[in-house]
Amino acid sequence: MNKDIVINNDDFVFNFRVASVIRNKDKILVQVNKKAGHLTLPGGRCEINEDTINTSIREFREETGIDTLFVKSLGIIENFFVSAFYNKKFHEILMVNEIKFKDKSNYLLDEIVNIENKKQNDIKFIWKSIDELKDLNFKPKVLFKVIESKEFIHLINRD
Repeated sequence: MNKDIVINNDDFVFNFRVASVIRNKDKILVQVNKKAGHLTLPGGRCEINEDTINTSIREFREETGIDTLFVKSLGIIENFFVSAFYNKKFHEILMVNEIKFKDKSNYLLDEIVNIENKKQNDIKFIWKSIDELKDLNFKPKVLFKVIESKEFIHLINRD
């Protein structure tokens, strides 16, 4: 049984998702998804009866096999958008947490493979600076405000 908090309703989806920021000097770890054609933060859907802190840690471990520690919550985005990939309208609650690697040697990796998607090899994680990301197809763009804010931030985004 799928425990993800997601509701599909004809051409509409409600999604409760968590995104994670991992910082490495002036760079952050981003997910490259060749099929979707954009970059975003690592993360995934929250499960029923799971808090967002544990979602950040679980999702990253499931996708990479790497253990992380929670640092702090950065913000929340009420995100309304149309997904070209799924061809549906989304209403998404997106919690953004900062996490860090337990094993500091992981910061030396140039690229991290998504082990859940190893066969297709179309999803991986790489380091990019905020300036680099501003010139790329990074979604949602409103994430820059959360990543760069010094305080917890609540945003409503309608893309």
